Amino acid sequence: MGLIFPYKAKVIQVTYVNHDVVLLKITKPWKFEFNVGQAVDLSIDKPGYELAVAPFTIANVPTDNYLEFVIKIYPTENGLTKGISELLTNDTIQLSKAWDSYKYDGSGTFIAAGTGITPFLPIFKDLQGKGIDVKHDHNLIYANKTKDDVIFYKKLKQLFSSNLSLILSRSKYGSHYFGKIDKVFLLKLVKSTDQKFYICGPRKFEEDVRTHLITIGVNQDYIETGYKF
Repeated sequence: MGLIFPYKAKVIQVTYVNHDVVLLKITKPWKFEFNVGQAVDLSIDKPGYELAVAPFTIANVPTDNYLEFVIKIYPTENGLTKGISELLTNDTIQLSKAWDSYKYDGSGTFIAAGTGITPFLPIFKDLQGKGIDVKHDHNLIYANKTKDDVIFYKKLKQLFSSNLSLILSRSKYGSHYFGKIDKVFLLKLVKSTDQKFYICGPRKFEEDVRTHLITIGVNQDYIETGYKF
């Protein structure tokens, strides 16, 4: 027996944003409400997906009349993400109620890995909607394996200008940093430990970056992660 979802929505479009990440755009269900940074549990309303459920952060803002999700596809696994990549217009998606994932708590530094940029996108859009110039008092450190894994580069560069720092772990490219985010790297880029830090990525990434930040003197109360440590 599958899970029961309170909301259903129709697929508007599935678009690849790079070689293994799609943007899923769906209708906003009637009376569905959410806040910036919240997430939902999502599934496909088709036979075979009754137990295929995963959490995804909503990538747009509440004032939009649709919902967006940025989803990494694992094509070798015959599971939910592969099914999402094959959805057609008007296919049905099932959603839970929205629940808290990230909450913006003031200016600071965002640190993301891969599709971990997703929870921060609506925060940036919301700040812009309030007339705030994101690159003032905000920094973004964005980690990926190669340049081809970076998503929404033009948008992020426009938002952050010189306050965007890209780091690649598997290949060198242009002026991008090469390596991993460690204590030495953070000491080079973090100008003040007295600010908010928002971290999103795989669990090990979040745990390591959080540890490095604490090591260089950041108060753990100033650090927000998706996983709870």
